Amino acid sequence: MRPDVYWVSDVAPLRLAIAPRPRAGEWLEDEFAGWRRDGVDVVVSLLEAHEARDLDLADEARLCARYDIDYIGFPIPDRGVPERHDAVRDLADALVAELRAGRGVVLHCRAGIGRSGLIAACVLSRLGHAPPSAFAMLARARGTLVPDTDAQSQWAAAFHRAGLNA
Repeated sequence: MRPDVYWVSDVAPLRLAIAPRPRAGEWLEDEFAGWRRDGVDVVVSLLEAHEARDLDLADEARLCARYDIDYIGFPIPDRGVPERHDAVRDLADALVAELRAGRGVVLHCRAGIGRSGLIAACVLSRLGHAPPSAFAMLARARGTLVPDTDAQSQWAAAFHRAGLNA
């Protein structure tokens, strides 16, 4: 079984993707092996600790290491938004550096729509794409509208405006 990874082809040759959480249980090892085969070098999990436990993903960082995938945890409440623009700016800038170095970056939350779409839009913002364009690219890749809430869309717009004035 192949993992669900939705690459944003609009920014090729940069390799940015969003994804739902890895399938747990008997499929968990296959998910990480599949990510590695698909060229995933960096995974950003946006799950909170209690979600990771509930979804049997508490060992995600260890499994990423086993498959030579860098792991970054950046928890955001489900259907929520980050607390601070500066923390997201630092994350987005680090991910832009990874992308420009030719590395494949995947952001995941529970469904790969809300939080993943929001943070991916912030990465795209740092690459010069305004939120409407970024969300359109992500929706094409994901096959559904992103992000999940109006608050997430508004947060991305505020992030983009703040970045233009920095």
